Amino acid sequence: MKALIFLLALLISLPGRAATCDWPQWQQFQSIYIVNGRVVDGSDARQITTSEGQSYALFFALVANDRAMFAELLNWTQTHLASGDLTARLPAWQWGRQASGRFGVLDANPASDSDLWIAYTLAEAGRLWDNFYYQSLAHLLASRIMREETVLIDGLGTVLLPGISGFELGDGQYSVNPSYVPLQIMARFRALYPHDDWASLYQTSQALMLATMPAGFSPDWAKASRAGFHLDPQTGFTGSYNAIRSYLWAGMLSDASPEKAALVAAMQPMVAATARLSAPPREVNTSNGKFQQSGSAGFSAAMLPLIHASGEQALLKTQAERAAAMLVSQPDDYYYDNVLALFGLGWHQARYRFDVDGKLLPAWENQCQ
Repeated sequence: MKALIFLLALLISLPGRAATCDWPQWQQFQSIYIVNGRVVDGSDARQITTSEGQSYALFFALVANDRAMFAELLNWTQTHLASGDLTARLPAWQWGRQASGRFGVLDANPASDSDLWIAYTLAEAGRLWDNFYYQSLAHLLASRIMREETVLIDGLGTVLLPGISGFELGDGQYSVNPSYVPLQIMARFRALYPHDDWASLYQTSQALMLATMPAGFSPDWAKASRAGFHLDPQTGFTGSYNAIRSYLWAGMLSDASPEKAALVAAMQPMVAATARLSAPPREVNTSNGKFQQSGSAGFSAAMLPLIHASGEQALLKTQAERAAAMLVSQPDDYYYDNVLALFGLGWHQARYRFDVDGKLLPAWENQCQ
């Protein structure tokens, strides 16, 4: 009942709320970027598909209450990225045209952020659509993520690695990515699977985000060790295409989340930079806060939840207008921009919210029965 009252209040109060349950932006994305359940990123000449693209599309299909597309996306993901069995292995992160000209897996290493979104979306689809298979598959994937894509670091706790292999730096140090750890997902899994280490992973994920923003800007990559989380000179101090998602995830946290206020406060330099440039900066030196160039329409969309949480209503209006006006939908080079826009503008239009425990609250749950 509280969730219902909360969502109805949002739908009434937000000027950008969805007037209907149709989602034209999602329907357009499908027509341009999805072929037979495969999300195609045409920015790469190999016509790649990533587990990231599949995971995000599954989430959008759930937000849109699009069961047929959800099943099609899941089937393609399982068949082509997991050798037909997501219960046995995590999905390969990249698929596309091989050197031989045939299409297949290009890199079998999984990507933990995509794996988290797939498991989370399956869990929420299972709950919202009363589908036991989706719930069971979510549990198996979440367990495998915990076993294969995390590491226990003395003094820190359980830390998410970006994938299964290639991220151990030696001497007890690991490469990590702050944009890979949406706290909504950790909160949901903490509640669903209390016997695993999701509570620890929630705490280390928050610490990772806060500790790696010395100037108020999130980096694309960072480093973890017994000494904590740090910027990594080896991967560089740049915050750009990965990092823009960190602001998105933080801004979308429930206002009742006890960690949200600290994250929003720490990210205010990014909000100020957006106001100064009239757009989010495309690249930031996260060690000193120096930035240059304006980001794309997708960057503006991704910043909307954080700007909203910051109470900057005038900036919120201008960035929403910029995102909508500048967004380009073409098959060759705009996949990522449109993904960010679906997340940011979809949230701005109140098509979905997350509650304090990470549950997805889609608008259709109460509007479109």
